[in-house]
Amino acid sequence: KNQMSIIYRVLLPKESKIYREIRLVSLKTFPDSFEAKYEDSVKQEKLAFETEIENQSINRFVCGAFDGEKLIGICTFAKDKNGKGNIIQMFVKPEYQGQNIGRELLEFILKEVKKRLPETDIFLEVAKDNLSAFHLYKKVGFKIEKESEDGRILLMKFE
Repeated sequence: KNQMSIIYRVLLPKESKIYREIRLVSLKTFPDSFEAKYEDSVKQEKLAFETEIENQSINRFVCGAFDGEKLIGICTFAKDKNGKGNIIQMFVKPEYQGQNIGRELLEFILKEVKKRLPETDIFLEVAKDNLSAFHLYKKVGFKIEKESEDGRILLMKFE
C-alpha cells in the first residue's frame, strides 16, 4: 500500500452511501469511541451526514481519504448553532492505520474549514485514555481547552 496513492477530498453528493458504509464500520470497530451506537445507526434509514453530503452544506461536511476508489478514512466537520466548529467522526480503517493517513486527513479538513469559514474556532473532544488520538491532535495544533467533570474527556481547541 503506497502512501502516494491516498487522495484527500470533500465527499460528493453521490458518495453519501459509501460514507454510510464506513461510518457503520467505524461504529462497529470502536463501539466506545463514538456517541452513536452501531445498532441504532444500522436501523436509521439515513444518517444525519448522508443528508449533509447530498446537500453539500458549507457548514457541515465530510472529508474522506481514498485509496483509489475505496473510501478508507473519514473526518467530519460541523458548525453548531453557537457558531463553534467541531471535528467529529474521525476514523481510518484499521488496516490503514499507522501510515499518517489520520494526520493528513485532519490537516486537509482544517485547511478546508479555514477556506470556507475563516473566522470559525475549531474544537474536538477526545477520551483522555485514547493516547494515540490525543498525540495526533496535539501534533496538528490542538491544545487542551478544558476537561470534563469526571476527567475522562478532553476538549481541545485548534490554535
